[in-house]
Amino acid sequence: MDYDRQEILDKAAMAYEHAETTIMAMDGVFHNITGHDYDAGLTLAQFDMILQGVLLSVACADGTFDPVEQDFIKQFAMHGDLLEYIKQNSEISVDLTWDIIASLPEDLCSTLVEILPQVLDEQCSSFVYPLAAVDFSYSQYGGVETTPGDFLRSIESDMIKIAGLLAFVDEEGTEDEICAAVAMIYELEGKHWRELLSGRSLGPGQYPNSSIQ
Repeated sequence: MDYDRQEILDKAAMAYEHAETTIMAMDGVFHNITGHDYDAGLTLAQFDMILQGVLLSVACADGTFDPVEQDFIKQFAMHGDLLEYIKQNSEISVDLTWDIIASLPEDLCSTLVEILPQVLDEQCSSFVYPLAAVDFSYSQYGGVETTPGDFLRSIESDMIKIAGLLAFVDEEGTEDEICAAVAMIYELEGKHWRELLSGRSLGPGQYPNSSIQ
């Protein structure tokens, strides 16, 4: 099978742009529902960091994090940088770079991927809270034919598409890499979103005060 690397990059960029557009649209929907605004720029930065975590899990799934995969991930740091976040929030001063991660022994790289859900848990919770409010309320009160989770599925679909393209950018995509992407997406943001939409933490008419500016 022939691989057109530029075509892969272009498709990934289109999926990323679609996710950006969805998140930006949330700003207007959130305002219409609540009468308040939230910081879409912050949400985009959080999305970037979550996506980078997912892509790192994909890149490390086969035990090799090569330069092509590094370059692929770097293009999805338009608003937020996962490594900067880790550096600023680490108890130990570690100046991580993608090159350094690539040079780590396989077991250490795997350990880094394993702890990412814990490292990003607070960011993920903050990311999904206003979006879950929109998702639930827009579906219930927006007068449109949507169901709770539609926005989630759209963003998750874009993330999975980008991760799947990364798996093949080195021409050696594997099922393990795709499974790693889906598992990481669930760990990083899916469980938070579904918990909120379940009604345990977010009921009809309730909105995240922490996100109202």
